[in-house]
Amino acid sequence: MRNECSLSRMEAACMAGIGRGRNGLDELRVLSSNNGTKSATDRWYTVEQFERECVIEILEKLEQGDLDDEIWGEIILMEKCKRLVKVYLREDKCEQQKLKLQFRRTAVIIDGSSDEYDGITLGFNHFENFDRDKDSSDIRHKIGDGVIVKIDGNGNVKAMARGLAPVIVQGWNDPRSKCIPEQLVAQKGHLKTIKDRLKGITDQQRVEKIFDMRLFNSSIEQELKRAQPNTLQLLLKSCIRIALVKDAGINALKTPCWILIVNLVALDVLRSKLPILRIIFYFSSLTFFIMKKLKKQTKWIYSKRYEFRGLIYLII
Repeated sequence: MRNECSLSRMEAACMAGIGRGRNGLDELRVLSSNNGTKSATDRWYTVEQFERECVIEILEKLEQGDLDDEIWGEIILMEKCKRLVKVYLREDKCEQQKLKLQFRRTAVIIDGSSDEYDGITLGFNHFENFDRDKDSSDIRHKIGDGVIVKIDGNGNVKAMARGLAPVIVQGWNDPRSKCIPEQLVAQKGHLKTIKDRLKGITDQQRVEKIFDMRLFNSSIEQELKRAQPNTLQLLLKSCIRIALVKDAGINALKTPCWILIVNLVALDVLRSKLPILRIIFYFSSLTFFIMKKLKKQTKWIYSKRYEFRGLIYLII
């Protein structure tokens, strides 16, 4: 049996307890408008809108084959509602010559340094934000050693606070919206810092699961029993939000410095369980007006499907 650390993203998705759909992944058709649902700038005004756009963008790229199997996640650094940067997290192949073993390095460190991303460390202070306010400016200099995040062979995402600064997993106060284990919910999302060493807690014990694939699979099974599964809700459960130093509570977009991680293994699991993903798109009146203007150029309605510039919308 292969070591779980050497498994690819798709293999991990299959190990998570979900097989491919009857007609395979080719049935997946989740596309969004080029401009209709995406923000014109790197700003967002609701957390759901932000998470939805991130997930849909990844699904588009997966469908087009633009993301290889070595990429296990996407990480986005945020200051309140402003995106600083987004980076794909890749499983790097490593070899130990003496033992002739091959394994995959899946960890990434997000800290308060000014280091450019080198595949291992991502420095929060490397990126500029000309709209930065005093609150974010103060917090970003307190991030310190930050947090280390990794994924295991089953698609679980784990994290450990590396220093004294608080690291909080958001969504703990609404467990149904995310896949956060009960223990972390009981801790109100706070990861154990190095201060907990004084309590006899080892660094290994401080590594905590922030995305539980078992809970994700359970959510899928529960939704599939419904007459109309809430696929959008399942998609958003693949997103993990982490506040650095200070948490703004319910509204993540008021958090001075935070991170969004999208678990691609979870998306692969969902794609294989639901070969055709159906998403409700909420169009603004302006977008709808533009589409109506272009109606003459497109065969608009057939079998409840709307085709617009080659992109398909499934109405549920």
